[in-house]
Amino acid sequence: MPERAKYLAVFILLTMITACADTPVVQEQPSTEFAAEGLHPVSSSGFEAAYARPNANLASYRTLDVVSMDVSDVHISHTTAPGTMRRDWQIMPERKTNLQGAWDRAMNRAFAGYAHAGTGDKELRITAKLTRLEPGRTSAAAGHVSGMAGTSTDTVDVSAEFRLYDQAGGDLLAVIRDRRTIAMLQWTRAAGTDMVNLFNSWAALLHTRVSGK
Repeated sequence: MPERAKYLAVFILLTMITACADTPVVQEQPSTEFAAEGLHPVSSSGFEAAYARPNANLASYRTLDVVSMDVSDVHISHTTAPGTMRRDWQIMPERKTNLQGAWDRAMNRAFAGYAHAGTGDKELRITAKLTRLEPGRTSAAAGHVSGMAGTSTDTVDVSAEFRLYDQAGGDLLAVIRDRRTIAMLQWTRAAGTDMVNLFNSWAALLHTRVSGK
C-alpha cells in the first residue's frame, strides 16, 4: 500500500476511535427535516449528521434485519482523477455485487451477537444507501474533519445514509448520514473490493451507537 494511503487509513482509524469516545447527546428541539417523524439532531455521534427519536431505546433491540446496501442512485461526480477511466467510477454489476457483499459481511461481523430477522419479537431494520461519490474535497493528510477547501485527486469522498426502523410498527427511529475520505485506489481498483475497511468502520460505529457499548 502506498505511504499516503497508509497514512490516510491510520488517520481515519484514529478519527473513529476519538469519535467513539464521545457520548451522543440528543438535542431538545426536533429536526426541521424530520419533524414529522419526531427525530431530533444528535451531537457527538461520530457521524457527520445523526437524527433520532429521544425515546428510541435502540439498545433494547436484539434482533436485526440488515437490508442490502442500495447503490442504485449514487450521485457520481463528472470529475474523474488522472489515470482513471469513467468505468472505474460507475456502479457496474460486478461493483454492485462487491459492495453489497462487503456491507453484508461488515454488518454480520459487527452485529454478530444479534439474532437474525424473523427470530425475535423486537426487531430493528437497518437500511444503507450509498449516496454520493466525488474526488476528495480535503487533503489526504487532513481527512474529512478539517473543513479544508480544495480537492485532492488521490482521495475520494464517499457519502452514505443509514436508516433505522422498528420492524413491527415501521416507525423511523433514526437517520444517520456520513462522509468519509478514502484513498482513490480503494474505490477504483478491483471493482470496489477494497471498500472493506470503510464498511467495517461504518458498521462498527453503528453497532456502538445501537448497542450503547
